[in-house]
This record gives sequence, C-alpha cells and structure tokens, in this order.
Amino acid sequence: MLSVACGGDHGGLLGGIGVTLPIHDQTIPGFTPQALQGTCVVNIPGTGSISTDILTPISFNIKASDELKGQAAIGFAKVFVDKITLTIIPPSQSGQTWDFLDSVKLFASVAGSSDPPVLVAELDPVPRGQTTIVIPGKDVDISDIASHDQFQVTGQVSGRPPCADVHFDGDAKFDVSLF
Repeated sequence: MLSVACGGDHGGLLGGIGVTLPIHDQTIPGFTPQALQGTCVVNIPGTGSISTDILTPISFNIKASDELKGQAAIGFAKVFVDKITLTIIPPSQSGQTWDFLDSVKLFASVAGSSDPPVLVAELDPVPRGQTTIVIPGKDVDISDIASHDQFQVTGQVSGRPPCADVHFDGDAKFDVSLF
C-alpha cells in the first residue's frame, strides 16, 4: 500500500513527496482480571491502568522507501508525519475495537541518541467503536531524525488493558521535501 503525492500539506512543500511506510503486525498484550474472567468488558472504568509504553517501538527508513528509489543524493529539507493509521487485524478477538484506549501520543527518535523524543502525532480522544484509527501528525519537522538510516516511533497511551491480545498493522505517511 504505497502512494506518491506531489506538494505536501505542510506549507506547500515544493517538490514534496508523500512516502508511505508499512507498520507490520504488532501485538498489545491482553489482560483479564481474575474478577472478570469470562465476562471482561473493556469499558469498565477502574479495571486497571494500561502501561503508557505498550506500543513496541516501530523502526522506519524513509531513505529506503519505494517512493525515493532512484533519487541521486538523498538529503531531507523537511520531513513531517502526515498521519499514522492503525487497523485491528486477526487473530484479534472478534468485535475488538480501540475502545480500551483514551489517547495516543507518538514520538520519533533515533535509537541510542541522547536527544529527547519529539512528539509527532496525537489522537485525544480516541474515537469509540473503531477498528481503524488515524492519528494525525503534529506539523513538526523531523528531518534531522529521519535523515538517519533507521529511526523509531514510540507510543505513549492512556486507557485500560484490553481483555485479549490486540493485533494490529497499518502505515505511516510522511511528507518529505528533498534538498
């Protein structure tokens, strides 16, 4: 699922390219409290807090994307996260939605760097009853982070633990302007 778009949404980036990178199968571990076994309902307030770091860091390499293949010297003038889309997939429990989440914040960083992560996308509140959520970008230039061969996006979430494991995949769309 790749797309190319000219002229990004960020200040009309001249020569901007839309780069879409896949997010492969990830799992959020489920938790059923003893008192609720067999009758777990995700939206019961007070059933426990979800760990803020339940999302496994996801690595990206914009330079290796299909959209940028064949570019001579790849340097980034500007890179923005346009949106990150996450979709619940099998073998998740039938009828599973994102209702166990209240909010999602996503941060970009270079693994091993001492620089603090940068908030690049946020969804607050998470809409109810959805199996797909779209987390909009925060209009922050991450060209210094994205210029590394690998960088990662990590998540901080608030909500309650899901009753069963939640499997998801998706994609991250970036607006990239080259030097």
